Order: sequence, then C-alpha cells, then structure tokens
Amino acid sequence: MVTEGGAICYGDAGSHFWLLTKQAGGGWKQIYEETAMPDFLITKGVAGWPDIELGGPGFCFAVMHWNGRAYVQNRFQYEGKPCRP
Repeated sequence: MVTEGGAICYGDAGSHFWLLTKQAGGGWKQIYEETAMPDFLITKGVAGWPDIELGGPGFCFAVMHWNGRAYVQNRFQYEGKPCRP
C-alpha cells in the first residue's frame, strides 16, 4: 500500500491510498485506489484478501470486498455495525 496525505489535496478525508500487488514477473500492478483512510478488517474476500473500510469524515463508511478480480462495494458500517449512508 502506498499512501499520501494532506487536506489541501484530499479534503476532509486527508488521505489517498493505492493498493498494489506484486506480479509473477516481478512488476507491480495497482488493484485499487481511493481517497479515504483505509482500515483493513478481519473479514476477508476471495483468496483471503482483507475487506477495507474507507474511513473519512462522517459516521457511516463503505466497506470494499475483494471478489477475485476487483475490490467492490460490499456494505456500509460504523464501528462494525451496519448503517445507511
């Protein structure tokens, strides 16, 4: 994971991140990016990739889930409990 922070560039979230995975040939491939504060959860997607809660301002956060090809929105939660954005 590569992160960069700053309210000037990323507003109230204050952070942007890029998630990379190493390829068989030794190179790197970007698999996800978002303007948010990532929190890697204990819940897992395909092949054991962790769910990612996209933190920022507010009290209800999207959780992204690896489906084997991409991180997709799975649910919304706050402090581990379901919520509506």
